[in-house]
Amino acid sequence: MKHPLPVTLIAGIAFLATMSPTCADETKPAPMTYQHGVVAADHVAASAAGVEILKQGGNVIDAAVATAFALSVVRPASSGLGGGGFLLYWDAERKEATAFDYRERAPLAATADMFSKLPPAERGRASQEGILAAGVPGEMAGLCTILAKHGRLPLATVLGPALRLAREGVAIDEHDLSIQRGELAEWKQHPERAAQFPLLWEHYLNTGKPWKLGDRFFSPQRPALESLAKHGIAAVKGGEIATAILEESRRRGGIMTGDDFQHMAPVARTPLRSTYRGYEVLTMPPPSSGGIALLQTLHMIEAWEQQPNHKPWKELSDADRLQVLIEAQKHAFADRAEYLGDADFVTVPSEQLLSRSYAAHLAEKIDLTRTLAAEAYGRSFTPDDAGTTHFCVMDEQGNAVACTETINTTYGSLVVEPKFGIVLNNEMDDFTAVPGQANAFGLRQSAANSIAPGKKPLSSMTPTIVLKDGRPHFIVGASGGPRIITATTQVLLQMLEFDRSAATAVSRPRSHHQWQPHELLLEPALYRDLETAMEQRGHSVKKANSLAATQAIRWTPSGMDGGSDPRKHGQPRGW
Repeated sequence: MKHPLPVTLIAGIAFLATMSPTCADETKPAPMTYQHGVVAADHVAASAAGVEILKQGGNVIDAAVATAFALSVVRPASSGLGGGGFLLYWDAERKEATAFDYRERAPLAATADMFSKLPPAERGRASQEGILAAGVPGEMAGLCTILAKHGRLPLATVLGPALRLAREGVAIDEHDLSIQRGELAEWKQHPERAAQFPLLWEHYLNTGKPWKLGDRFFSPQRPALESLAKHGIAAVKGGEIATAILEESRRRGGIMTGDDFQHMAPVARTPLRSTYRGYEVLTMPPPSSGGIALLQTLHMIEAWEQQPNHKPWKELSDADRLQVLIEAQKHAFADRAEYLGDADFVTVPSEQLLSRSYAAHLAEKIDLTRTLAAEAYGRSFTPDDAGTTHFCVMDEQGNAVACTETINTTYGSLVVEPKFGIVLNNEMDDFTAVPGQANAFGLRQSAANSIAPGKKPLSSMTPTIVLKDGRPHFIVGASGGPRIITATTQVLLQMLEFDRSAATAVSRPRSHHQWQPHELLLEPALYRDLETAMEQRGHSVKKANSLAATQAIRWTPSGMDGGSDPRKHGQPRGW
């Protein structure tokens, strides 16, 4: 069964709507190499904010926090203070990796049936827009805590670039225009939204008046940034920001309480670690599903090659190479749907899912000539029990950050807190909000991802750092719902297997298959070249203008090069 994405979501992830169909397909940007540090974000001002902090003596954590706060100003449709994220940090001196999880949580008053008990006509919408859709934001508490523990500079200094952008305004770019066009088309179909969400309509959608290139956007979140600069984390631990969000929640019939904010803090988790082609791959553990899916895919590629009479994956024809990749990813997505959730609440069989023997078992099913029935993917063992933006930072010492943050779909819940201008997320839809019903991204999920008080919803965010001999060689991640997983994997393979620069890797055409629905999505160049070959293998092929937006950094002995995806009009910066 097909699950069409709502127009508002399509607007958020169709980043090529204003570009020529082959822009991301054919462009091979010349890499710029930097000796001291590089930041790759999906807006040039955010990349510049991180580099500014590095030049002031900050470390990669200082730069990452500065970049994240700047993104809340310049990319408010996909990330910001009302959301959360994952930050993967490699400390070069200690040779240690830490995965920080500051994803949103379900309110303590949440229940597993809070959406399914609503009238049928209200269920899907309630988990996607309005105050009940909002999880407790983790972004502000997370970034403040991580900075205090691992940064060098004061929070007020690190907030400086974001505050300046909020005061001076940000020039509207092509991505902003495409987002607004998509939103206005959607709101035209739902005219009641302007009355329901007046602050979003007025401050973020310009009261329906189309932006023009070069117009300036002044972030309504400036008061929140000023409050954080003055009060630090206290502003969101019972202080004025938390109080304002609680008041808006109560006014709209929400269920957040003061305890929700007092208990919100980042969780330091042990990254998933595995190897591929002699490199060590560090990635995000649950509640991310992306790390397990990425590693499963890499394991299956290597396992497939080890079967008799099989060529190395990179030496296959384009069609055969794509077939192996997407069949492996379909197995990974089938396991995602069955087993994954917040490991603080459910048993996630990570060890079994990532075992080489399981990868070999699944790889035996991969047939170059045909795809399989849906029930043939994954789920082949009995377990013990059951908006987004991405950026990368690397410095000359080999310290590294891969960070992915989100408010979920475009402008999250559509609710804007009036005093501080914060757009609240709609992450409750990332749970199994209504059993048996697909979420906004067309994903069906199991009871392992059901709602529970204080639980974190399953995520596709996949921040990844790849090491060799203890030094980061690649950093990569993406934004775009479940397409994050497939895009991150493909960009990594472009750099690692084919020795492409980060800029070229993020610009290459991509594919996506998430097991259900039964659709293989190909960007224009791949669709042009491989549609027939893939249909002959039994795939239902569709053309997609854009599949996620990625950022990456590659290290070479001559320096570091960064890549910001042209699909979202980002640019890296360094020095």
